[in-house]
Parts: sequence; structure tokens; C-alpha cells
Amino acid sequence: MPSVDRPTSERRAFWLFGTPISHSLSPLAHNTVFEALDLPNHRFELHETASFHDASVLERIRSPTFGGGAVTMPHKVEALPYMDSLGDEVNEIGSMNTIVVTGHVEENGVRRPRLEGRNTDTEGIRRALLSTLAEEMRNRAQPFGEGKSAFIIGGGGTTRAAINALSKMGLSPIWLVNRDPTETASIIASPPFAKYDLRPLERIEQWTDEEAARVACGVGAIPSIAPQSEGEKLVYALAERIFSSTKKLAGGPRPFMEMAYKPHVTLMYSIAQRHGWRPIGGEFWPESKP
Repeated sequence: MPSVDRPTSERRAFWLFGTPISHSLSPLAHNTVFEALDLPNHRFELHETASFHDASVLERIRSPTFGGGAVTMPHKVEALPYMDSLGDEVNEIGSMNTIVVTGHVEENGVRRPRLEGRNTDTEGIRRALLSTLAEEMRNRAQPFGEGKSAFIIGGGGTTRAAINALSKMGLSPIWLVNRDPTETASIIASPPFAKYDLRPLERIEQWTDEEAARVACGVGAIPSIAPQSEGEKLVYALAERIFSSTKKLAGGPRPFMEMAYKPHVTLMYSIAQRHGWRPIGGEFWPESKP
């Protein structure tokens, strides 16, 4: 949660930037906390926008009353150039989900908040997936076991955080399922990810029985929208292949962290559940919201 260590008499506005976000429970959660902390002039609100470059966004984050904010899909990469500094984890993965006010700066004779981009996605994804394991396994270097792999559906900022989270749990290779091969190639070529075994999954036949036996978990990082383009339809066909391939294998339900949470039961959530996976809804994952 963004810093609130200011006098209660000062008005501070906190925002969630993204789209679609009308369903978000963040205002209720944050404003309940502000009330409990006796901060009546602090308010958390939604600002739905298709682009972080929009003048309405810049007006809010540069306002003297801006107290901090959250950044969700699809702006987790787009917001980076507007920050004055970035946390180490943001520099590592190239995406952010939190704006922290760390002071003030003078710009063209005008005093505005100093903004730092941070990311809590990696730790949130990691903890959510670990929560499905027995407690004695969670602190192991490879909590899902040796020689286990994972997959991610998506290609944006959340995907970058998920790569980091899965790699920290010793999962390799990590398969990337995305409608845009160019975007996937860009991620794989990024210097921070050169040390990982990232593989694009672009054809049904790539997902063999051997891969099915190795996969331990997955992360979904795309909006729940019915596929229209050929690329989008292929993503869902590949997802069907992955989820269905483990149905007759031993080992119990594999966890699938679904980052999208509008609606609660998304298209991917439904597919995973239908094939015996254990989907985790995006609104429940720990440490995910600033």
C-alpha cells in the first residue's frame, strides 16, 4: 500500500490505473483502511483509461495531492517512463504495479510529487502458488520438485513478473503462450531473462506427453475476452491442450494462478477447472495489491 505517513489534515488522492477496472474492490479495501487509521482526507479511487499516456493520468500523478497508486493491466510497462526512479525489482523484470511517492521535485518551477515505480507482482504470484503446497515444501529451493516446468499465458508486464516468480521456484523451462509471437520474442531476448530457459509455445504438437508430465503450474495474464483473431484463438487452443494433457496423470490438481479477475470465473479459469487443475482467482492472491 502506498505511503500514508502524512498529517491527517492533508488531502491525499490514491488511484488505480488500468482497464477494465470497474469491478475492482481496491477502493473499498483501501478506504476501509484509511478510515481505520483515522485518515478521513485520504481517498482511493478508480481511473479507468486505455492509455497511461492520457493527459488525465498525468494530471493525477503530478497533482500536489497525489499520494500514490496502483497500476494494473495493460499499463505495467507503459507507466515506466513517467517514474522518477524504479525499484530494483522493476529494473530486473521491466514492469511495475505500484507508484510510491518518495518526496517532491521541482519541475519547470512547479513542485510535484517524486514518483517511484515498484512491483509486488512477483512475490504475490510466488506466494499464491506456494500456498497450494504442503507447508514443509514451501521453503525448498525447488518446492514443486526437481525437473519441473511451468507455463505463462500472456506477453505483457504481468508475464515478466511471472517469469521471475516461477524461476525463483526452480521451474524450467517456462513456456510462453501468447497471441503475438513478436512480443514473446522480445521478452525472450530481454537481457534480464537471458539466464532463463524461456520457450515460445506456438503449435499444438510442441506440447508433448513428456512436457505434460513435467509441468507443475501455470499463470494466466490476459484479459478474459472471447477470442476473435486467429492469434487469440490459437492461445485458447494451446491452453486446452496444456490443461487437458495432465488429466490422467498422477500428482493431484496442479495450480493455475489466474491474474485476471473480471469476471471471477474467467474463460481460462473455467478451462483449467474443467480439466482438473486448481485455479486461483486473481482477487485472492496475497501481496498483490499495493
